[in-house]
Amino acid sequence: MNEIIFKTAKITRPEDNQIEQIKSIFPHISPVRAGDIVAVKIHPGEYGNTTHIRPVIVRTVVDLVIKAGGIPFVTDTTTLYRGMKLNAAQLITGAAMNGFTHASMNAPFIVADGLRGGDAKEVRIDGEILRSITVASAIAEADSMIVISHGKGHPASGFGGAVKHLGMGCLDRAGKIRVHEPGKPNIDPEKCTQCGGCVEVCPWGAITPPEIDHSKCCGELSCADACQQEAIIPPPDASEKMQKRLGEAAMGPIKALAGRIGYINWVYDLTPGCDCFNFSGERFVEDIGILAGKDPVALDAATIDLINERMKIIGSSIYNVWGVDPLIHIESAEKTGCGSRKYNLIGDPLPHPKL
Repeated sequence: MNEIIFKTAKITRPEDNQIEQIKSIFPHISPVRAGDIVAVKIHPGEYGNTTHIRPVIVRTVVDLVIKAGGIPFVTDTTTLYRGMKLNAAQLITGAAMNGFTHASMNAPFIVADGLRGGDAKEVRIDGEILRSITVASAIAEADSMIVISHGKGHPASGFGGAVKHLGMGCLDRAGKIRVHEPGKPNIDPEKCTQCGGCVEVCPWGAITPPEIDHSKCCGELSCADACQQEAIIPPPDASEKMQKRLGEAAMGPIKALAGRIGYINWVYDLTPGCDCFNFSGERFVEDIGILAGKDPVALDAATIDLINERMKIIGSSIYNVWGVDPLIHIESAEKTGCGSRKYNLIGDPLPHPKL
């Protein structure tokens, strides 16, 4: 049975702050050996997002890695959408604008998949859909890794946590495209006004309204989000197929690092949207706290259970945030061998939500 450590957000004493909580958690989940080059995987948030994980949390983990004899670097990968993470230069700039600098974190920020997102290592994963996946080189070549995930909603996967961080955030551009492949949409010519909004957000030149060139399209679907006429139509089963690939792809970094990964889910500011949004919506549930473990599947299962327990008071669940079942990618990851959904929650009890 996987042990998942839980530290509640209901802090009443200064000595129980998040920094001290992480210090108490770290020895139980750390894979760090003396001399290790250690990747500290985060998502620094798009510029304009204000609810991403805080630099002080990252700094605490970095200092603990150093204390354990490791050589840390903080890392993230480029994206498929047009924003401040499309290439390494923009990603480093955007991260610094959100407060993630060497001075704030006590470690360098390195883009794991290179300048344009093409620096990767192919890893065999033997999934039912994906036989292999491309893991960002700086992650694949590290000795060990700490994954710090902001638990929150996600329009495509329902929930974003440790498995999402592995199966998307640790991949290079080609790997992300393989996961997103089922999302390639079409345009309804009767709804399309040819306003050009979709053309502006597509970095790949795939759209000439009312046509989409699927040979160029990455299936990331920011074009659908940008279309006010709702003329861009994803395949009806896109979310389910994408989630199954996402769960399988999580095996890539796990195999690349021979399982030497520790996981922390920071479950505060639970917004419907992911940290890739350049804004932060209103929280859909109260803060939960910090969870940590060595099994990403168990960790996310426990996190989702705690969120759902908190949401019961309003007769809801995380499924209702987007109408997307996050257990699809959790179960896919379990089936591929990334971990088990069975867990034993230890530490602070879950307090009853306020009415």
